[in-house]
Amino acid sequence: IAVDAQSIPYGTPVWLDATEPLSNTPLRRLVMAQDTGSAITGAVRADYFWGWGDVAEQQAGRMKQPLRLWVLWPRN
Repeated sequence: IAVDAQSIPYGTPVWLDATEPLSNTPLRRLVMAQDTGSAITGAVRADYFWGWGDVAEQQAGRMKQPLRLWVLWPRN
């Protein structure tokens, strides 16, 4: 996912809980913080990469669902 690197460092594992925009199918998975974007600011914003092609473009263009993120920090 793309994140604000000042809130979530690159390489951090994150559990994502949302729904797919075209079907409302649950989207729950472990992802890595590995990219950023100019519109992604703060700890509770993220951008999910849907892949390539027409369907991926449609999903990405409609992805404005609320989501929950769990940042998985290592124990010391």
